[in-house]
Amino acid sequence: MVDSGIPSEIDAGTVVRPVMLVDAGVYRNYAVYLRWILVGLADTAHASAVVCPGDIETSSLECPTVEKIDYPALRLAIFRTTNQRLLMERLGRFKPTVIHSFSPGQVGLAAFLAKALDVPFVLTFHGRPHRWDRQRKAICQAGRIVAPSEMLVEQAKAVYPSLRERIELVPIGSYVEDECVCFSRPNLPASVIAVHPLEEADIFEPLLRAVRHLTLDGFELMLVLMGTGRAEAAIRRSIRSLGLTATVTIVPPMRPLRTVLAGADVFLHLRDNGLFNAQMLEAMGVGLAVAGVADQTGGLLTHGQTAVLWEGQNELSIYDGLKQLLGQRDRARRLALNGQDFLRHQCGVSCMIDKILKAYITTQQDYKNPAGQATGKIETIGV
Repeated sequence: MVDSGIPSEIDAGTVVRPVMLVDAGVYRNYAVYLRWILVGLADTAHASAVVCPGDIETSSLECPTVEKIDYPALRLAIFRTTNQRLLMERLGRFKPTVIHSFSPGQVGLAAFLAKALDVPFVLTFHGRPHRWDRQRKAICQAGRIVAPSEMLVEQAKAVYPSLRERIELVPIGSYVEDECVCFSRPNLPASVIAVHPLEEADIFEPLLRAVRHLTLDGFELMLVLMGTGRAEAAIRRSIRSLGLTATVTIVPPMRPLRTVLAGADVFLHLRDNGLFNAQMLEAMGVGLAVAGVADQTGGLLTHGQTAVLWEGQNELSIYDGLKQLLGQRDRARRLALNGQDFLRHQCGVSCMIDKILKAYITTQQDYKNPAGQATGKIETIGV
């Protein structure tokens, strides 16, 4: 049995009824892990609610004990006050004990709801915090700030030094498959996948040229680019001009992603955009070898241990990195197995749920009984 780390004196009989504020961007990138949190809370008999736009598909968050609240209910800006009133009525009936928001996301709404409902709120940083964030005032009202990697924790402490005591690590959890899919089908061509927005053609140009050289060297592979964006037409033109139409294919984002990844061998991390890469976490859990640029946000990749890293948009470096994996399949499988072992020890789902629950409980207690006072609220700290 996993030790939750929750002190017994606050564990027994503590009511936890979190409300998660989920916008389209948070859902697109982190739906899988949000579902695991909701299911985990349900297993521990804690009811939850999710506030999200009604026009996004949120089947991943559906759970018998989770109440889904559409916000805004009316989609015109002139109905802002009405929408807030309707949301407050729904939440008043739900009786939350803590609000949970995600940055970037609806942090301002979280601060408003927390004050109106007289409850604390927890904030998750999925990306690098910025000193001049327009939501800085709202962020400073968070009862606790959590981040999924040590790198993000340290960056948050540097940007918000007065909040250091409220900032803590809560790794994003991932289930690790018993089998490693990387090159488990020895007679088939290598399958390489990149999950990345198709917003900038320049990101893909050196990769496509490196793939062309690999095919000229006699390597058999299929490259899948999963994403959509304004540069899709330009990327397709590059694929045609390089003669790669039989080698490279573009597909829109698919769910469940893990099922798609299970048919690949290598996952590409093309750019560290400052957000924790949950898709790469899924790929490592399935057992794909990872290649790409350094992971300066999530801290998941170590060259020669859990990945092969190359130098930015350097075509020759990309070519050498991919050639190592495609030409030395046993080495690629070792990297994939190392990645799975890393996740088992550092990113367990049960550990994530325990830490989130502990964050909720301690935040609620700090809000009711701040240091040096019998009762009261967490005060905003200026930084």
